[in-house]
Amino acid sequence: AIIRTPIKDLLAGLDPDEFWQVHRGVVVRVSAIDRVRKDELGRTHLRLRDRDDTLPVSTAFLHRFRGM
Repeated sequence: AIIRTPIKDLLAGLDPDEFWQVHRGVVVRVSAIDRVRKDELGRTHLRLRDRDDTLPVSTAFLHRFRGM
């Protein structure tokens, strides 16, 4: 969905245990994450349940996925 609220303001109103910022402009519901993979260039992407597209994961947010 396209939302015109700045990410910083949006995150302030969301539960940090349920929603994670994974890239500069990407926030996802943790329970919707299906898998996290690295491509052949070492970039990390995640796939959401019931979706075919992938979303980028910034190196600044990789720490969230270390235990997965």
